[in-house]
Amino acid sequence: MNPLIDRLRAYDPGGIRVRLAAQVVVTMTAAMSAEWLLVRARHDPVPVVALMLGAVVALCDVFAAPMFDTPRQQALNLALIPIPAIGGLALGVALAPYQPWGFVAVIVVLTGGAYLRRFGPRGFFGGNFAFIGTFFGLFLHGVITPRSLGWVTLEVLIAVAVTVALQLTLFRISNDRTLARLRRSFGARSRAVAAAALALTESLTPAPRLRPTVRRRARLVRRLRRRTLAFNEAALMADAYLERPGALPAGTSPGIVHQRLFDLELAVTNLARFAVTLADADLPPALRDLVREGLAAVGELDADRADAAGRAVLQELPEGPARIVAHRFGGCLRVVAEALYGLRALPSDEPDVLFTAAAELAGGFLPGSAGVSQTASEEPQVVRRLGRSGIPPNVRVAVQMAVAATAALVAGYAVDHRRWYWAVIAAFVTFMGAHNAGEQLRKGSLRVIGTVAGVLVGALLAHAIGPHVYAALAVILAALFLGLYLMRSSYAWFVMAVTIAVSQLYVELGEYSDDLLLLRLGETAIGAAAALLTVLAVMPLRTGRVVRVATREYLTALSAVVDAAVAQLLGTGSGLRAEVRRLDAAYQALTATLAALGVPLLPVPSARILFANSLSASRNYARNLLADATPAPLPPEALRLAADTLRGSIDALIAGLRRDAPGPYVRSASRFAALAAALPLPDTAPPLLALRDLQLIDGSLAVIADQLGLAVTALDQVGSDKVTMQDFRS
Repeated sequence: MNPLIDRLRAYDPGGIRVRLAAQVVVTMTAAMSAEWLLVRARHDPVPVVALMLGAVVALCDVFAAPMFDTPRQQALNLALIPIPAIGGLALGVALAPYQPWGFVAVIVVLTGGAYLRRFGPRGFFGGNFAFIGTFFGLFLHGVITPRSLGWVTLEVLIAVAVTVALQLTLFRISNDRTLARLRRSFGARSRAVAAAALALTESLTPAPRLRPTVRRRARLVRRLRRRTLAFNEAALMADAYLERPGALPAGTSPGIVHQRLFDLELAVTNLARFAVTLADADLPPALRDLVREGLAAVGELDADRADAAGRAVLQELPEGPARIVAHRFGGCLRVVAEALYGLRALPSDEPDVLFTAAAELAGGFLPGSAGVSQTASEEPQVVRRLGRSGIPPNVRVAVQMAVAATAALVAGYAVDHRRWYWAVIAAFVTFMGAHNAGEQLRKGSLRVIGTVAGVLVGALLAHAIGPHVYAALAVILAALFLGLYLMRSSYAWFVMAVTIAVSQLYVELGEYSDDLLLLRLGETAIGAAAALLTVLAVMPLRTGRVVRVATREYLTALSAVVDAAVAQLLGTGSGLRAEVRRLDAAYQALTATLAALGVPLLPVPSARILFANSLSASRNYARNLLADATPAPLPPEALRLAADTLRGSIDALIAGLRRDAPGPYVRSASRFAALAAALPLPDTAPPLLALRDLQLIDGSLAVIADQLGLAVTALDQVGSDKVTMQDFRS
């Protein structure tokens, strides 16, 4: 496997980013070519208007297409796009001579478009295209006149036709090919996790001079955590595609494939976690070499080597604290081998398994914080003198959009009467794809950072290239491709690319100057500031509130995992796998929300790191239950009593997050420990490990309870029981 190709596959799950970037470049090129033929046929004196209009419509069409699942839905909805776009154009052209009314129209269209988000993707993009049409009608006043609206309408229709034609042919949805690419990305990310874990095991070396420094080891641990989270993201995305028609060959069960992928993902992730623990253990040299061999085998997805290494580790178990971890490590190596053998044997004659994906995709990716932000917005809360009320997200965004756009327009117009629209656009895009105040703050900051970088690079390229049309087009398309490809890493890349493209466009229009780019930077900062002040002051959906909702949903999913694990220990249930996958989806939403709390270039507070680590630990122990919770001769009443205690404590955490009057967090670990002590099984028996997992879940949640200010009480203790990370680090 070529290392570069493997890294690209790991970076871009399913090739969705590179496909989107390529589709934008190809579609824009085709649309501009078609518009060029039209303007030459009609001898248009201002051809750049048609080219620019065709490129913008094609760009927005490509962004809209992934929001619809089937080719028929895509063709239908893309064909409807000209209606709001042409309506907005007509409105802008009609009001352009009356500038104050034109400004009012911009605000009204922006506000109405935001409200239309309640109707899903069709309303969302319909509102956006109405704004784009209105903006072009005002921006190109004098170039587009009421008499030329017919030709402009034809230009819009041509761009839409080109986009639809390419979408249904060259870029047609193919669920089987997308799933195949996702599985290759899944494999690449599994190798990336194994490689990061293998790098960490360098600290297993007995020679102190060869061990990594504390700072470097901390970097390796953070890299491993990022890769395991990305690995889980690829697994959830693959799950979502397994349900789609035609994704798998006939006779292949989606449920069986899901089981194999899930087992592989869980085992590789656990191997990485156990490698971190073993890196600190005093292991015999032979076992140290076997750990490295096992990780190397997983990095190459070599089932035979992984199985052999797993068997050897299980035969070399050390005495002492590392025994259980080493046993788990060896068992995970064998599970990896079994999963790989199973995937290669598909389709199989095993009975079908019912399967429902835990997460739905939005535009090909996990939805991030969209769902929990909507819940937080609609959930009743105490408002001054107004009692308890909730606000639909589209209403909240519509009001905020109206205020932010008005402020941006007024301030932007005061700075420059001609380029005010840069401020309005900056305010507008801050609300695109950002679901709460933290995400909007982050996006606005990245927009300013990207604009600064784009101004610097754009100025250099503008002076270097000059008025050479084909070179400028190449720079524009290359910049957009890279900006779109890197946009999921940081929005600043896309803003930088757009700024470079704008600088080249103004060179071709004969209006370029360094002062113009600086003006763009100033207007962008005005628009971003207007949006950020608005979301913090007008109907704010604060990120802390969304984090509380996301944490509650995660804890609810964790409680369901505990219930399913207890049922499985008693031999009365089989739904643990589905509950663990729902826990994964809730955790992905929670981590996306927590990411919005960070501001670019600023450090993360230690309390937030402890909170995130506690949540991550509880999830890891809950995922262990899938392998460990096997039927055992446990007393049902005692086990249910222990589970009820843990569940009640989780309910207390949820109440604390609701700002209700929560009771104390009562530690349940001693109940599970008593059950384990009475079970006549070896210390590495799965049921004993499951009881240990439940104890560790309790310990990690106790840290969260302490952070929330809840009293943490032991069963045999009246007062508060202070806990630390040490309670669940083992």
